[in-house]
Amino acid sequence: MIEVRPESVDPPPAGSSHWVLVVMADEVKRRSVRKAWESAGFAVEVASNATDALECLKVMTPSLVVIEDRLFRRAPR
Repeated sequence: MIEVRPESVDPPPAGSSHWVLVVMADEVKRRSVRKAWESAGFAVEVASNATDALECLKVMTPSLVVIEDRLFRRAPR
């Protein structure tokens, strides 16, 4: 898995705002990740599932999409 942290990404140039779309099921993690990216100077939109993320992508073009990998794992049988 590739891990990207807000501090490892160059902040947007002054006067412009790059969007990050965060897709995570856990509300506490969403808030924490959102705060980290916003403090690094990025505008953030969050979605709790893939369906909501697709709706966001209809109206915005993010510079980066951060997806929690658990969302796409199959449940054990």
